Amino acid sequence: MSKDINNINKRRKTVLKISLAVNIVFIIITIASIIFLAKNHYLPIVFQKIFGYKNDLSYIRNPVYKNSLAVYPMYQEQKNIVMLGNSLTSYANWSELLNRADVANRGINGDVTQGFISRLQYVINLQPKICFIEGGINDINNNISQAIIVENLSKVIDTLQKYHIKPVLTTVTLLAKHFDYVSPINQNKQIKELNKALLLLSKEKQISLLDLNKYVSDNDFLKPSFATEDGIHFTDKTYIVWKHEVEKILQQEGL
Repeated sequence: MSKDINNINKRRKTVLKISLAVNIVFIIITIASIIFLAKNHYLPIVFQKIFGYKNDLSYIRNPVYKNSLAVYPMYQEQKNIVMLGNSLTSYANWSELLNRADVANRGINGDVTQGFISRLQYVINLQPKICFIEGGINDINNNISQAIIVENLSKVIDTLQKYHIKPVLTTVTLLAKHFDYVSPINQNKQIKELNKALLLLSKEKQISLLDLNKYVSDNDFLKPSFATEDGIHFTDKTYIVWKHEVEKILQQEGL
């Protein structure tokens, strides 16, 4: 009898060890899968599919976004030119830079392309003839998929065209080598892929594409003289280049 009990206990211990080993392997595989998905920026897409999310809503949590929208109703005067974007657009005094009074700056720090859609009516209200669209870097930094970024920008373009406003897309500028929020190499790889998609989008919509990278980057990184200390924002040299590119398009459009 005692021999049978010992055999049963041995079998139980064996089963327990096997079960424990299987659980450990499962945990290791799960952790490795999460790391792989995160490194390859697939994790947010997985969450979107599981929970049914279709877009990033980080703009709703952005206090600058809320504060900007709170004062937009004050500005109703018609403007021929609107600069729509994030902090890269926001930091410039476009009216002074372009030396003309018919320009409205609608850049908001930290904004993403879904935020553009949600506040596009404030652009339409100004009845501009042309709108320069700059965005996508904050989407990338928030792990929003390229497909969603392109879809959002496509919606912005379609809406502007519906109101007879000429859209101009701007490529996403590469990050400088000293950008340390995350790896600039990985981010720039995504930026390059997104810019390829933006080129295709501009051709599909038959609109102009403004590309600063050919002037301010070395094809791998934003050049140090064109980047501030954080590696993402622009120095005055970059804005001068941007100004000239905007003026070229305005001249082509007779504006």
